[in-house]
Amino acid sequence: MTQNNPRQQQQQIEPSSIRVPGLVVREQPRINRIQFIFDEQPGEDICRILKNHAFRWSRHEDAWQRQLSVTSRKLAVKVLLEIQELTKAKSGAG
Repeated sequence: MTQNNPRQQQQQIEPSSIRVPGLVVREQPRINRIQFIFDEQPGEDICRILKNHAFRWSRHEDAWQRQLSVTSRKLAVKVLLEIQELTKAKSGAG
């Protein structure tokens, strides 16, 4: 029988995050969510990307989020890549 030590248990419930220009992607184990938190309100095209990957706006959390899972982690990476591609395309067009 194995037991988690208190340090491992604490790591499992603390939020972890990744900062990229313009936003933070954060895992919130306490509320079982993965979140996109933007510095500024995202445009319609970015909102569409998030919606297409089942992220929903939470006024309470002030973040785009979905339930935390292995799938949602993979989709968060995909969303980040799509946002980066969109940003590159817009900066190249302007």
